Amino acid sequence: MAAITSLRSQRLQELRPNIPKQYVAFRLRIAWFAVPIEFIYRIIPLEKQVPKITFAGNNIPIIDLGKMLFGQTKGQNHDIQQLVVNGAVVASKPSLIVVRNQSDDLIGILSNSQPAMQNISKDEFVPLPATYSQRWKVNFINFMTIPSSEQPSLFVINSDRLISSMINKIHQR
Repeated sequence: MAAITSLRSQRLQELRPNIPKQYVAFRLRIAWFAVPIEFIYRIIPLEKQVPKITFAGNNIPIIDLGKMLFGQTKGQNHDIQQLVVNGAVVASKPSLIVVRNQSDDLIGILSNSQPAMQNISKDEFVPLPATYSQRWKVNFINFMTIPSSEQPSLFVINSDRLISSMINKIHQR
């Protein structure tokens, strides 16, 4: 009986439309990344300095994820494929993106662009190729979108894995 139920639920799932999910996309140095909107706690435009942020009396760690992934590499804006949303190019204005995990732990990510809302359906994602995972040596990026002539790839950050790995690094110091 369980096999029939499983087949039925699988067929029903195939009949459902592939509904796009909302993501917040942003640039980290030379590539574009995305986090599901439900894991975004706050977005803060940056002017000259990075603010100190607290939540419930605790400092929120802020990381330069772009530096961790790419080292000192800094691409020129004209070298990086631009993200276009509703016909407008996303501005290269630094932001601080505070993400949360399912346990409501928070971490700030320094971004090289303003964040942009993107609607992405499941069928637009592919598993992260081994060449990226070997180069970056991270476990918090498992999927990406395929680049096109109009849009760059978006690498999807799993906030639960990102925050747990960053908390482990902080405690190892």
